[in-house]
Amino acid sequence: MRSKTAGVVLALAALASLAAAQRFPRPPASNDPRLTAPPPRPGADGAQERARLLFEAIVRDDPEHGLPFFMPREVFRQIKGVADPDRFYDRMLALFHRDVHALHQQLGPDAERAEFLRLELSRRRSWVRVREESNRLPYWAQRHNWLYFRVGDEERRFEVRTLNLWDGQWYLTHLSEFRH
Repeated sequence: MRSKTAGVVLALAALASLAAAQRFPRPPASNDPRLTAPPPRPGADGAQERARLLFEAIVRDDPEHGLPFFMPREVFRQIKGVADPDRFYDRMLALFHRDVHALHQQLGPDAERAEFLRLELSRRRSWVRVREESNRLPYWAQRHNWLYFRVGDEERRFEVRTLNLWDGQWYLTHLSEFRH
């Protein structure tokens, strides 16, 4: 009887492992939990077009337009080692919507004349290891970055609080300071 019970337990464990593998496919090499040193950190060049979409979202007061720059839910599920990553993600997404609306209000009537210039990464960055910030996978975090734009002859900027690197792409997780 014990061998049957052990066999059932092993079969259930194998099924659970298979289900987890299907839900969370193998992470990209740059986010592999077995990394012993951080991979090279790319610059902002690959993020410029998606940063432009974020800026257009702010100008239009349309958060949905900026979602290609926001970290995808499936990626967040893979990274976060918390009991309910969807709940956490939904809070971040709600804050993103709120922040886009607030930045649009800040632009006021200048929104019609505002032109995107560039996204600049700051020097404030860190390699976030497994189990830091409740993560199951490592990644580069880039904090206090700037989205530059022009209104007439005046150059202005908005802070882009936190970007995280996944598979060589920068994704926004926090547009403003994250409040618990």
